[in-house]
Amino acid sequence: MIIKALFGSQTMPRGIPKAGKRNPGGGRSKKYGADTVQKWIPVPIAGKLDDLYAFLIELDMEITQWEATCEAKKTSPRYEQARKLAASIRERIDGLGIDIKGIYASSEEE
Repeated sequence: MIIKALFGSQTMPRGIPKAGKRNPGGGRSKKYGADTVQKWIPVPIAGKLDDLYAFLIELDMEITQWEATCEAKKTSPRYEQARKLAASIRERIDGLGIDIKGIYASSEEE
């Protein structure tokens, strides 16, 4: 009686659906399709992903500044070690395969 009052005269369909009623491949396609890959993330890291992304964004900005400074003072031998360090860090960041510019990191829940 309560269910009828809440949902009107609609009831759940009865019985087992008959085979052959639906076309194969019908229905809505997946939102991300073949691009979606499930990965296992260790529990201690899973809760800190936003912090890690924010760190990567800040590190990328800092390395960009250092690269600009080293390029401006490329004739100075004092900046040779900084240039090597910036190149090494940039290589490792690029090796992660993450588009850092496309990461949105926020401390707020959405």
